[in-house]
Amino acid sequence: MRRGAEHATIFGFVCERPQRQCATLTPATPLETAPRVAPAAPRTRVAVAVLTLVAVGALGVRPAHAGPAPLPSAAGEIPSATRGDVVRALRKVRHKYGEDAVVIESQLLINAMRSGAQRATAVSVEGVTRDRGKRYLVFIVETGLVFDSQTRGERVRIRMLWATIVAPTLERLAGLQVPADGIKVVLRYHHRPYRSQYDLRASIDRPGTPEETAFYVLTPDVAALATRDVTAPNLIARARVTVDGQERTVEVSGDDPPSTSGPD
Repeated sequence: MRRGAEHATIFGFVCERPQRQCATLTPATPLETAPRVAPAAPRTRVAVAVLTLVAVGALGVRPAHAGPAPLPSAAGEIPSATRGDVVRALRKVRHKYGEDAVVIESQLLINAMRSGAQRATAVSVEGVTRDRGKRYLVFIVETGLVFDSQTRGERVRIRMLWATIVAPTLERLAGLQVPADGIKVVLRYHHRPYRSQYDLRASIDRPGTPEETAFYVLTPDVAALATRDVTAPNLIARARVTVDGQERTVEVSGDDPPSTSGPD
């Protein structure tokens, strides 16, 4: 099934391609034709998080560091066919790229939703690519975020994406075992000016300018995070960062980035 296909369920679906497996959360109708409504209720987001964690658990994969689990009451709302689809897709990812790839894919999806995604959220494993003499296992994240461009400039967007999506994902690993020298996490989102979340919801079909930030993280640096030789806020200085393919230098900052993509 294509990403954003018309008949996706609200709980999510898995699309299978020769070189790609992806877990996706979409509304029941395409974003382009859906009526303008508020973002999905928290219970719906909980259900999708449960779906992902149930699928990971069914594979016997456990993150290295436990975290708060979604409310189990939502599990009953998830169709059994959907659970089976996610389990099968994640099994393919594990077979080809290892258990850490499954943990990364599922945590990226959950952390993107937790960061306040206003639009469809999806994660796919794109395979291994070579860059500057290193091989990276590539994850593509459609974050569903729409940043307020007036209060969340490029540098702020980079730091928030790292702090709310990438860093919490890496912190769940005891190391990094993938068939590559590291991972490349590509985060896609939009930005435009808006005054409030209500203002954004009223025009969510006009998300603004598309942008993507990529983080290249090598295996030794993930290991250093697991052994606490480096902290997540400091690790970003070791990562290679690009915005729309252009290199960016990100220095360590003592200030926490915003936790939301725009004004309330």
